Amino acid sequence: MHFFPNGVGTDSFFMWHNAVDLFFCLSGFTLSYVYSRDRFQFSSYLTARIARIYPLYFLTLIVAGAAWVVPLFVNPATYPVGSATSDFILQVLMLNGWPVIGSGVHWNIVAWSISIEWFCYVLLFPFLLIQKPSRSTPVRLLCIVVLSALSYSLFVRYFDSSLINPEVYVPKSQWSYWINLFRGVCGFTAGWIVFASFERRDGLYGFCTRFSTPIWLCVVCVGFLGYYRFVDAQALVFLFPFVVLAATDAASITSRLLGSRPLHFLGVISYSIYMVHSIVFVLFIAVFRAPWTWPILALLVGATFIISTGTYFAIEMPARNAVRGLQRR
Repeated sequence: MHFFPNGVGTDSFFMWHNAVDLFFCLSGFTLSYVYSRDRFQFSSYLTARIARIYPLYFLTLIVAGAAWVVPLFVNPATYPVGSATSDFILQVLMLNGWPVIGSGVHWNIVAWSISIEWFCYVLLFPFLLIQKPSRSTPVRLLCIVVLSALSYSLFVRYFDSSLINPEVYVPKSQWSYWINLFRGVCGFTAGWIVFASFERRDGLYGFCTRFSTPIWLCVVCVGFLGYYRFVDAQALVFLFPFVVLAATDAASITSRLLGSRPLHFLGVISYSIYMVHSIVFVLFIAVFRAPWTWPILALLVGATFIISTGTYFAIEMPARNAVRGLQRR
């Protein structure tokens, strides 16, 4: 949806930010599903996480840096060499999205979420793993709502998209530096709570699986209203935990659709798509002038799909298997 033009006749694009909140929630659920407290080994867990995200992350960091610098999109007067160097080092370490430590700038724009995800991997998930979520379904539901409300309210009040641009920039509020971390922590924790409902097959699980289609229709409705700016599209964060829980019903129409071969393959290469698409987007900006026509948008989507498929099979999978092989040895 990053490539989808806004419905109000502008050159901006729809949902640049909030779809990643679903990723945070799904990540918290998935890791809770895969790892148990009794058999958790931090070293093997961390190695597996690095093998999963880092090779393609590092490659796209280098390519994105070249995509910004070679066409001279970056002004040295507003983004000095010293700032660029420190940003590069912190990006290599996946720390530049952490408040106080990093500046928030990421040359591959979408990589900010990987830095936040790294925080959740290293610090948040091991902490959650030793906790016991409440046995009360109403309490868990209340926690999900509070986490979603906190994420939403902080985002709409303090989010500053200029922080991710490659330039020296100071936002109006210091809270703006913390928004992305709060989003990640809230979404990831909500996913952990959702897994507790899934594990217990409680009333919340029963409700979401029974009404999975209406829940997805609510997502479409909010997305439509957000597209035409009748509501803030960030309101979708209230639905994402229930979407994740609804998707656990393999017999539902939406789950069968998501499990179809085309959509399953898109899920397989989704990380490659995510890490590659902004680079392709920047290159298209350099070649084609805005506003873009629908044929240009179709070409953009097609190019992203082809390149992402290539990076998945040529880089992501071999690198992941190599790291896992070293771990087994």
